[in-house]
Amino acid sequence: MNGPADDRRVRKTKKALRQGLVTLLERKNLKDITVRELTDEVDLHRGTFYVHYRDIYELYDKMWQEAIQEIREIFRQYPAEELTGGPMPLFRAIMEYAWENRDLCQMFFGPNVDQALVRELTLILEEKCRQDWPVLYPGAALIHKDYFPVYVVGGCMGILQRWVSSGMKEAPQEMALLLESTTNATMGAAG
Repeated sequence: MNGPADDRRVRKTKKALRQGLVTLLERKNLKDITVRELTDEVDLHRGTFYVHYRDIYELYDKMWQEAIQEIREIFRQYPAEELTGGPMPLFRAIMEYAWENRDLCQMFFGPNVDQALVRELTLILEEKCRQDWPVLYPGAALIHKDYFPVYVVGGCMGILQRWVSSGMKEAPQEMALLLESTTNATMGAAG
């Protein structure tokens, strides 16, 4: 019989496997990590791993897909029409998400994984900018409207990566203010 205790155990097991993968990815490439190594890292039986995942790549892909879904959901929660005071609430939500998922961010921005998540996140951010900027910055003369999102998002991603790689010493609110001021300065120059 499956009940709340079983669900809690499954969540706890999956969380342990994910945290173990994050830890191992700090030391080696994804392709070099075995299921045995992962299950030894988190003190679980290999059979337990296979109840939930086919292989290491499936675990990694699920982590990646869930992160993208969560980020897309954050964007849905902050449509441009509700950001009349500027993008600060969106930036704060993104930085708080990163803060709450710092181990995941360290993994995805780390040197031992494919940068597919970073590329996909960059594309999602660029699309959000293209959709929202006419509403957020109506006075900005976006002559080079195809280039501004690339420039701003590249800067924002650079700030996020530096924050993660330097240990996330600053508070999410402080980083959100930095993102907002940088974006506003760029968009002000575009006006």
